[in-house]
Amino acid sequence: MRKKFTLFIFCLLCGISISMAQELNLKGEVKDQQGLPLPGVSVKVKGSSKGAMTTANGSYSLSVPANAVLTFSFIGYKTVEEVVGNRTNINISLLEDNNQLNEVVVVGYGTQTKKDLTTAVTTITSKDLKNQPITNPLQAVQGKAAGVQVSSQSGKPGSDITISIRGNTSITASNSPLYVIDGITSRNANFLNPNDIESLTILKDASAAAIYGSSGANGVVLITTKKGTSGQLKVDFNAFTGFSNFWRKQKVLNNEQYITLQKELGYTTFGGDSNTDWQKETFGTGTQNQYQVSISGGGKGGQYYLSSGYQQDKGVVAPAKLDRYTLNFNGSQKATSWLKFTANAALTSRNSIDVSDNNGVANGGVILSALNTPSTIGIYNPDGTYTTLPNAGGWDNPIALAFGAQNKTRNFRFIGAFSGELNFTKDLSFKSTISTNLNKNFYNYSLDAFKTTYGRQERGIYRNNHTRDNVWLNENILNYKKDVGKNAFGATAGYTIQESDYKYRDYQETRFFDVTGTIPQKPSVSPTIPQRAQWAKQSYLARITYAYDSKYLFSTNFRADGSSRFSKDNQFGYFPSASAGWRISGENFLKDSKTINDLKIRGSWGKVGNDEGIGDYAYMKLYEINAQNTYTLKNPENKDLAWETTTQTNIGLDLTMFNNRVTFTADAYLKKTDDLLINVQLPLSSGFVEQAFNIGSMENKGLEFSLSTKNFDRKKFTWSTDLNISFNKNKVTSLGETTSSLDFAPIARRTSAVRVVEGMPLGSFYGYQFTGVDPKTGMSTYEDLNGDKKIDANDRTFIGSAQPDFTYGITNNLTYGNFGLNIFFQGVQGNQLFNASGIDLEGMIDAKNQSDRVLNRWTPSNTNTNIPKAVKDDVNNSLTSSRFVENASYLRLKTATLSYNFGATALGRLKMSKLTLFATGYNILTFTKYKGLDPEVNQYSSNGPQMGVDYGTYPQSRSFLFGVNVGF
Repeated sequence: MRKKFTLFIFCLLCGISISMAQELNLKGEVKDQQGLPLPGVSVKVKGSSKGAMTTANGSYSLSVPANAVLTFSFIGYKTVEEVVGNRTNINISLLEDNNQLNEVVVVGYGTQTKKDLTTAVTTITSKDLKNQPITNPLQAVQGKAAGVQVSSQSGKPGSDITISIRGNTSITASNSPLYVIDGITSRNANFLNPNDIESLTILKDASAAAIYGSSGANGVVLITTKKGTSGQLKVDFNAFTGFSNFWRKQKVLNNEQYITLQKELGYTTFGGDSNTDWQKETFGTGTQNQYQVSISGGGKGGQYYLSSGYQQDKGVVAPAKLDRYTLNFNGSQKATSWLKFTANAALTSRNSIDVSDNNGVANGGVILSALNTPSTIGIYNPDGTYTTLPNAGGWDNPIALAFGAQNKTRNFRFIGAFSGELNFTKDLSFKSTISTNLNKNFYNYSLDAFKTTYGRQERGIYRNNHTRDNVWLNENILNYKKDVGKNAFGATAGYTIQESDYKYRDYQETRFFDVTGTIPQKPSVSPTIPQRAQWAKQSYLARITYAYDSKYLFSTNFRADGSSRFSKDNQFGYFPSASAGWRISGENFLKDSKTINDLKIRGSWGKVGNDEGIGDYAYMKLYEINAQNTYTLKNPENKDLAWETTTQTNIGLDLTMFNNRVTFTADAYLKKTDDLLINVQLPLSSGFVEQAFNIGSMENKGLEFSLSTKNFDRKKFTWSTDLNISFNKNKVTSLGETTSSLDFAPIARRTSAVRVVEGMPLGSFYGYQFTGVDPKTGMSTYEDLNGDKKIDANDRTFIGSAQPDFTYGITNNLTYGNFGLNIFFQGVQGNQLFNASGIDLEGMIDAKNQSDRVLNRWTPSNTNTNIPKAVKDDVNNSLTSSRFVENASYLRLKTATLSYNFGATALGRLKMSKLTLFATGYNILTFTKYKGLDPEVNQYSSNGPQMGVDYGTYPQSRSFLFGVNVGF
């Protein structure tokens, strides 16, 4: 009996074991909250290595034990565990993970989790870059990152932008950040296709940027491009088309009003009887088109991503145009378990046609010419030549200035890197990278010898120049990471060497037609001298990080940079930094808080350097060879020239609350720059225009706040808001003992508009204080500041500033079912512009047409006005003064995008992984008191001392797009 019972128990246990070990063929789908399939989701059997990835339509299949527990995980979504329980079909819906604390953030020469950061870092993801009519990916950063001011110098197709991170730290040296694109350093990123970018990480404080030493003096923008993932081949196609126009025009005098003004000036001829609307003729409708296709995938230890794109932007002012072709590749392959190779490359070819702006009609500026040209003349004369302004000595009309010259540029840009990474152990690795950054530029200009006034005068003009700039970099980085219990330790050490080779060659010929402009003859060739410049840097770097229980965080960096731009005694600069953080929420008294999910305070200090903006041989005694083949001294020797250094202190707070639905970040900083590298304006008696010296100091201090909220989080409806606001105060604290002031932004026939002095910020406008119009004489009156009863240069004072009080951005993201709506407002408050265009439009000194504001000018019958009378060839009524300083604050509805994502059922029928239709408006609405064409313009660089001047600058356009994103 006992034997039978034992046999029965044995068989029962075997049956249970067999049942438990039975394998099931499991299938299912994984979707997001909106019901869209999620490809690339990891589906694993918990406690084993068995797993699968979801396909393009979100489906998966897997053989699993009946009692298995499955883990579904995907970046950006909450991980879900599901018990199989003998089921053969399991469908899962993943929720977005609002807690981004474990997100991996790219930092200098490595990565860190967001929760362990002790420095000021901001990340912009690919979703902020898509569906916008931008040619420069940095345009998408505007208003999205606290402490980062992005400005467009011009609205022309392909025009560059400037970025200031926590204010400007230099006067004549560079204020632009360093861009690191997949490890390749660059001084701009305008050649990248925005669709190829995965993320942009902005290192704002000195402790974060100090690992890049001198290169990171103005902050660092780390750009990571898209990479492939293991699994099935993915194909994506993105396209949009749209149109653009100027959101504002200027009201100018009509024929009758213009003739009346000209008679007051003493003219007797007025052009003719035409009635041409020059703004209508010049400012048309632009078009934008973009197409991009990419393939990605991976397997057997390798991953790849390859994309190709084309973008065309036809400007509002014809013939301005940009055609851009891009090719991008990222790939990696494990040769063994301990050796990995990585290669990446980006190639861009740009062809552009330019129209001249930032000038008046007398110097070929198309924008101001469209406003200054009287409507009394037409476009062409009877003989086919372009018309000229009456009584103006040959100033051509805006169509002549736009089309009379062929102004073309071809640019070829290639960046590429190859690296090998050795993993000695799981904790210790070594990576060596060699990269190149090649930039070739070809510029061609020709001026019609018959149709244009200047072309007839010169009997034809042709010029070109070729630029070739190649920078190569070798980096060797050793990384060590070790976790022991609650202790996390990391160390980085490296050696880098970098060299640049720059070449420039130009050519010009004129007078290749006879005086009629029709019969060819031997041209006059201007003698030119080819130029070449080289520089090199050698660097040593180190970093140590330590964290205890993710509560007590510490990091320190050190970099030594040697630059060929200084003499041997001053070549090396030494740049240390340190930062620390305390996660208060990890302490026992907050550990179980139901309100606070995460609370961290952090502080940092660091020093960085700058060696740019002064030329590659500024410390040397330089001679130049002239066209007569003789040598003249160009630059006196200055072996004392040394590094410009910026020291920054930062205190920050990171707070997450209410089940991760509210995230708040605050930072306060103080930046001090010493030994400013300044090209000092020398007295005429010296025989030199300027020379580089280390003189003076500057200070920036500010506050930054960022707030993200999840307002609604329902299955059918979600609404989130991101807000940031930044305050920065800039001040020049010293210009040395021998320099009292520096003048910038010259105004024709008048004094410069910007002055730099101790105690004032960069971009400070300097001129006369306009007090109105003398009702007796009709002449402008200015304040007699020194009381000597006369108005002269000694009565000038500071009359405004281009520095804003604060900048801000507000983004709202809403979804309802398959629909999505993104609304983004961006604004600048408290800044001013010197409207130099207003001098041309309200000066009333010559035959140019004027703004309709001069209808209120002084006349014997209209004496109570602040617009002076018209006086021929007399600039005293339009001196550089507060009359032309205007409030340039603005709030702009920068983008609004309405999208529709097709659901899983439709995608299944179409055999697609995604299909999104969208419509986007860009620069839709602008609220401003500025009277010019656009408040977001700068004749000169917007992050230099002469920021804030508008003189016929090509304005920002308003665009409307319609597009599609498709995935297979």
